[in-house]
Amino acid sequence: MTSKQRMHAALAGQRVDRTPATVLYNQLYHADHFGELTGLPQWEYHRWLCMEPAEHVALLRGIVRAAPFECVQPQLGASREERQSTQFIQRDGRVHRHDRRTGRTEELSTISGHARDYAANETQYVFDARDIAGRVKLRTARERLAEGELDFAVEAVRQLGADHFILTGGVIGTLYCCHSHVGLTNLYAMLAEQPSLIHELSKRILEQNIEEIRWLAHAGGDAIYIDDAMTTSDMISPAHFEEFSLPYVRQMVREIHTLGHKAIIIYFGGIADRLDLIAAIGADGLSMETSMKNYVNDIGQIAQSIGRRVSLFGNVDPVGMLERAGDEELEAEMRRQAGGGARARGYIACTGSPITPATPLSRVRRFLELGAADGSM
Repeated sequence: MTSKQRMHAALAGQRVDRTPATVLYNQLYHADHFGELTGLPQWEYHRWLCMEPAEHVALLRGIVRAAPFECVQPQLGASREERQSTQFIQRDGRVHRHDRRTGRTEELSTISGHARDYAANETQYVFDARDIAGRVKLRTARERLAEGELDFAVEAVRQLGADHFILTGGVIGTLYCCHSHVGLTNLYAMLAEQPSLIHELSKRILEQNIEEIRWLAHAGGDAIYIDDAMTTSDMISPAHFEEFSLPYVRQMVREIHTLGHKAIIIYFGGIADRLDLIAAIGADGLSMETSMKNYVNDIGQIAQSIGRRVSLFGNVDPVGMLERAGDEELEAEMRRQAGGGARARGYIACTGSPITPATPLSRVRRFLELGAADGSM
C-alpha cells in the first residue's frame, strides 16, 4: 500500500498492510530541523518559504524521504507579492530579511524555524453584535486564493499527492479564536455571564473558518484538521464543551466532508470526560495530547469508550519518550498504544504533540520504524 492508501484505510476502519506512523504538525518539525533534513544551513528555511513553488516542493520531496511521515503537511507560504519582494542578506554570520516594498529589515533566527514570543490577548474589544461585525472581517476563499499563500500546498498535491496522504492544513476552533476579541481571562467568565455574546462571536468566527476550509480544499489533498483548542477537561466543563464547542466543530467537520476531505480533530488537553460528545462530532480521526497536567489520556481506555466511531492517532510523549527514553522503553510504549488503539475503528501511531527541537533525526526514524512494526490491523 502507498502511504495515501494506508492512511485512508486506517481512517475508514479498513485493513492495512501495516500500522501507519506519523506526527501531526510535522511542518513545525520541518521548520526546526530544516538543516538536519536537507544538509543546508538552518537559516535557509526562511528562504525556502520564499522560493517558487516547484523549487520549494523539490526540497520538500527530499525532506519527506529523510523523515517519511505517513501524513505530509505542506508549508503555507507567504503571498506571491511578499515572496517576490523579499531579499535575504548575510552579514557577519547573521541573516536578515529585507522587504523591498517597505524598506524594513529584520534579523532572522539561524536556529529555529518557527519559535517566537507570544502573549495571549487580555483586552476586550467587542461588546455587542455591531462590534463583532466591525472587528471580525471575513476573507473569502476566492480572495485568499488570489494572494497565493496556498501555492506550496497546491504544488505539493500536484507532485506528491498521487501516493502521499496530504494534510493540507487546518483551522483553530472557534472558542480559542474568541480570546483575540474578548481577552483570554474574560472569555472563561463570559461563558457563564455573557453566553449570548460568545455565541454571536463564535458564529462569526465560524463563518471565517468555513471560508478557510474552502480555501484549503482548493489545494486538493486528503484531509483538513480542526485544532479545537481550549475546550478540554483542564479548561472547560463537559456542559460548556457541549454548548460552546460541539455545534461549531460539527459544522466545520460537515463542511470538510462536503468538500471531499477527511476531517481530523485535535485536542491538546484532557478528553476522557467528554468522549461521547467528541465521538458524536463525526470526524474521521481523533488526536489527543499525551497524559499530563493532572489528566490522563490513555489510548486503550479511549479506544474502548469510542469503539468504532472514530479512528485514533497515538499520543506518544514527544519529550519523555521520543526525545529522552531508551529504545526499549519507547518500543514498549508504542506496542502498548498499538494494542489499545486496535480497539478503535483504526489506529495511526503518532506523538501527542509536535516533535521537539532537541530530537535528532535518527530518533524520529526509529519512531517511524517502531510504529510500522506492528503489522496489519
